[in-house]
Parts: sequence; structure tokens; C-alpha cells
Amino acid sequence: MRGPWSSIQSKLVFLIAGISMVTVLVGFSLVTERFAQSLRDSLENDSLSLAQRLVVDSAAYLSLGMAGQARDNLLDKVVLNSPHSLALFDEQGGLFAEIERGGGQIVVDDYRPESAVIWESDWLHIYQPVEDSLDQRIGTLYLKISLSQLSHRMRAFVGVLLVLLLVMLALAYFLARLMQRYISGPILTLADISRQVRDHQNYSLRAPVKSSDEIGVLSQTFNDMLETIEQQQAFRDKVEQSLRIKEMRLERAVAELQYMANYDSLTGLPNRALCMDRIELAIRHASRTRTYAGIIYLDLDHFKDVNDSLGHAVGDELLKATAERLSDVLREEDTLARIGGDEFVIITTDFSSSDQIIPLVSKVVERFEQNFTVGRYSVQSTVSLGVCVYPDDGDSVDALMKAADAAMYKAKDVGRNTYAFFEAEMNRMAVWRQQLGSELQHAIDRDELYLVFQPKVALESGQISGAEVLLRWEHPEFGSVSPADFIPVAEHTGLIYRIGLWVLEQACEAVSRWRDVGLEGVTVAVNLSAAQFRQADLVEHIAAILARHNVPPQTLELEITESMLVRDVDQAIRMLKRIKLLGLRVAIDDFGTGFSSLSYLRKFPLDALKIDRSFIMDLGKNRDDTAIALAIISMASSLRLKVVAEGVETPAQWSFLAGHLCDEVQGFLISPGLRESEFISFYKSFSLDEVIASRNV
Repeated sequence: MRGPWSSIQSKLVFLIAGISMVTVLVGFSLVTERFAQSLRDSLENDSLSLAQRLVVDSAAYLSLGMAGQARDNLLDKVVLNSPHSLALFDEQGGLFAEIERGGGQIVVDDYRPESAVIWESDWLHIYQPVEDSLDQRIGTLYLKISLSQLSHRMRAFVGVLLVLLLVMLALAYFLARLMQRYISGPILTLADISRQVRDHQNYSLRAPVKSSDEIGVLSQTFNDMLETIEQQQAFRDKVEQSLRIKEMRLERAVAELQYMANYDSLTGLPNRALCMDRIELAIRHASRTRTYAGIIYLDLDHFKDVNDSLGHAVGDELLKATAERLSDVLREEDTLARIGGDEFVIITTDFSSSDQIIPLVSKVVERFEQNFTVGRYSVQSTVSLGVCVYPDDGDSVDALMKAADAAMYKAKDVGRNTYAFFEAEMNRMAVWRQQLGSELQHAIDRDELYLVFQPKVALESGQISGAEVLLRWEHPEFGSVSPADFIPVAEHTGLIYRIGLWVLEQACEAVSRWRDVGLEGVTVAVNLSAAQFRQADLVEHIAAILARHNVPPQTLELEITESMLVRDVDQAIRMLKRIKLLGLRVAIDDFGTGFSSLSYLRKFPLDALKIDRSFIMDLGKNRDDTAIALAIISMASSLRLKVVAEGVETPAQWSFLAGHLCDEVQGFLISPGLRESEFISFYKSFSLDEVIASRNV
């Protein structure tokens, strides 16, 4: 005879229902406890936050003994949903002020000096010390809150959970009864195998067939299905593998087609199509940023002769070498494209003025002055460049390309191995600078360069204390060439190193001669360019020049600009220390126009500051310039540096500087730059009173 629990279905019903009930009860307990704790935490946090705000506001009342105001303006303004009481105790524990709203009367025995949170069965007690501005405790805030609202919310929550519990238990029993009708051992086995097939995609698994009834038929059918799926999966895997191979080949072919459509197969550079797109992007960028973009059309000179004489293979190698050489010259943001044959295009952007492109094209021409080594041949190949600028020379891709092409042919017409701008004035300037660079290479050898010396006068003694060395160029064809024109060319071409050493040599040689004619103690100041200042062997060259002419180091002063110092502070300090070890003096030229700060100046071993002439021009008239000049003099005095004013041209400027402790002045008021013989005569006959008097006439 079978008992009530002998069947699987009865056991399943009991097991499922029992597990469901236990799970629901455990969940009920955990949720209830978590909810109760969250209510307590929320009440405690809110109460502490309220107490902390009251502590801040009550400090003033306690400090001033304003009990009534504390009760009316502070404690009485507190609004809580639960019954509560509030009190302020003074430093000795005396009841200072209190308010009772269902929380019971507060007495002195309720006082507690330290911070505390105390939970009781029906009440929450909060104690917070009150401190003054010196962090000294001057009292205690006491907050007593009823837990009745918390208990009410807990009861409501438990009631809702009990209803849900009954519903869930009934649902669990119903589901248990429903599930037991369909569950059996073979079905569970089939379910397990199905899960394995699903999880591992293993269609070789089979379900055991233990009977010939419906369950056995179901198991056999299931196995037949798995066998069919296994065969189909094997076929599908082969198809997918074949498709993947074809897709990879197709992707490779598409990538190769895209590359061929946009890039030159020989040099790997963008081709004409991509070049046109890049020019369009450059136009949009320049229009958006209100800057200039340059298009440089480049053609190799006599490239056909290379192909005809050495063969197309050598010509191809020359084109690849050209691409590499051009890439080395350009910035990362520039674009280099080969648009066909021996023609290249350079796209460059972000210029604030159109003539800033000149150094780039000059550098390209210079790089092609060196022969190419192609295999066993040394090939000379110069370039002709045509340059146009957006927006000056066109506002579309076609217009700019036509302008650059026309400029390139203009460069070929003037003799090749050069560049030409589409705009006539810029082309004139470019040609002028190129001519200056070519002529400047021979200026020293032809004795076209010479020095002039502009006297400096010490304000305290009224005597000539030294002179600044100024470089001049008298060209037989161009006449007097301004330093503002040829010094940038010298720096760009690298001639500044040779010219700078020549100036130092000539200046020291002059000082050596001055001793023979009685000019003792006169210092000369020589300007250093930024390129010279970065020259690693500069100090060794200066030491050799001083020794060669037996010139005391203290008679030579080197003038540098602020920008040379702040470009690399650590390197500048190292170089200045090496210069100072020789015994030379160092001055900052054109001070006030750069970016120096007092913190930087303190680091540098300097001897003098030269106030830029732009601040001297309106000295005593322009309030801002006057303030800057006086600030520089004051700062230099605090740093124990000598102050030299440049560009002094009027007696009024002289008088102002003399009255404000400037050390030295130079300018047309004293004298312009003089040839060496003129300077010697001027020095010997110099009278400050006569000079000032002559300027007042």
C-alpha cells in the first residue's frame, strides 16, 4: 500500500512548496531587517545633519548670551514630523535655551558634553558640541526625537510584506502542483543533455533510450535530431570557413583598390585625387581659423634628362629619394603629394601672415643643392617651386592649383633652382631675400661688413663708459642694407655663426687698439643672436678671441634678449655661468618687451638690464611707459643690476633718467653709431655739457 509521500509528484510538491516557503520567509526577514536599519540610518543621518546646521547657527547666540533669541530665532524654527525637544546647554552644563514639542521637558541632568548618538526604545538622543571661531567648546546642542513615526512606518511595511508572503506561498504551491505533472526522470535527462548541447555546442551527445514507451520514442527522436544537426553543423562550418577566406580576400582587394585610388604606388605619397581633397580641407581649416594656407607646386628640373641618360629605373629611385628628402623638411601637419611624373605638391597651413611661408620654400630649395646618390650614380637635381597662398591667390582648389602652377613656370622662366610667388609683391620680397642670402655669403670676404660704435654715458660721472657694437653692411649695388633685412637672412641661412664670430673678433681687435691711443677702461657690448647663444662651443671661441687680442674679459659685455633666456631656462643658466666664468659681463637687451619675470631674473647671473627704446620715447609723457621704466629701474636696483636706457634723444629724457637713478644712457642725444676712428675722436673730445647744450639749441 502506497503512502501519501511515496509518489514522486507528492515529494516534488512538498519539496518545492517547502523550499519556496523557507526562501520567502528568509527573504521576508532579511528585507524587514534591512528596511528597519535603513529607516534608523536615515533618521540618524538627517538628525545629525540638522544638529550640525544648528550648531553652526547657535555659536553666535551662545557667545553673546542671547538665550531668548536662540530659542525664538533658532530652536523654535525647527520643524520635524515627529515629537521632539531641543535644548542648548552652556559650557558649564547649564540649560541655556530649550523648546518642547512632545518630547518632554528637558532638565539639566540631560546634559552631556561630548558628541553622542543614543538610541532608546522610544527616543533618539543627539548631542553635538558647539565651538567658537577658535575651536573652543562653548556649549552643547541636545536634540531628542520620538521614534513613533519610525515604528509606524515599520508596522505598515511589515503588513504589506505579510500580504505579499501569503500571495507568494499560494503561488509557490500552485506552481509545484503544476510542475509535478510534467516532470519525470527521462525528461530531466533530456533537459540536462539539451543544456549541455546548448552550452557547449556539442551535437555528438546522445540521450539514453531505456524504454520503448513514449519517453523512449521521445529520446530516440531527440537523438536523431542531434545527429541531423551534427551533420548540418559540419557542413555549415566548411561553408563558413570558405566564406571567411573569401571575405578576407575581398577586404584585401578593397583596401588595395582604396590605396591605389588615393596614393601613388611608387612613392607612397597621396596622389592627385587625395591631394585635391587635402587642399579642400586646408581651405576650410584656414577659413575657419582665419589663417593662411600655402600651396607649393614643385617640379624637378631636367628630370627628363635623367630618364633619357640613366634610365627609368634610376628616375624612379630619384623620385622616391625626392619624396624622402621633402618629407624630412616638412612638418607633421603638412601634406606632400605626388600628382604625376616629377611634379609634387606641398600643402601647408596655420600661418598668421602670408610671408611666413618663405622660410619653408627656401629650405626646400636649399635641400636640393645637395646631389642625390642613386645606386652607383651621383645625380644633381634642382627644383623649381611655385607658391600661392589662400585666400590671397584664390578661394577654390582649382584657382589655387592654377596659381601655384603659374608661379612654378615663372620660377622656371627666371632660371630654375628657385621659387616664385604668384603674388607679385611677395615674389619680389622672396627674390630680394634670396639675393641677400646669396650676397651675404661673400660680404665678409669683400669687406662689405663693418662695425660702428654707439657711445654709452654714465649718468653719475658724465663720462663715456663704453659703446655698443652695431653691425652695418654697405653693398656696392644695393647700397646700405638695413640689419633688420639681412640679420634674419643670416640666421635662416646659418651665416649668423660666422658673422657673429667675425663681429666678436673685430670688436676685441678694436679694444686692443684703443689701449694704444689712451682709451683705457672702455667696455664694448656685442649682441648675441639666439643661434649663437645655443652654440655649444661659443664660450671656447670667445676665450680664444680674448686671448688672441690680449683683451681683459671685463671689457667685453654680451647682450642677449629675454626670449633667448626663457626658451630653455636650465640651458640658459648653464651657458650664462660658463660665460661668467670667463669674466665677461652679461646684459639683457630690449628689456620689457619679452616675458621675463622677477623669479626668472633672480636665477640668471646678469650684470645689466637695457630698457627698450619704446619705453623711453614718451618718457614723462605717457604714464604707462613712465611707470614701466621706473619699475624696471627699481627692480634692477633691488637685484643689484646696472640699468642702461636705449634710444635717449632729448635733454628731457636725459634729465628724467638722471633724476631716477638710471646708470647709463645711449642714443642720438649723445651720438649715433660711429666708425672706429670717429668714436676715438669723439671720446677724446667729449664734453657732456657741450653735447646737452647743442641739443637744446
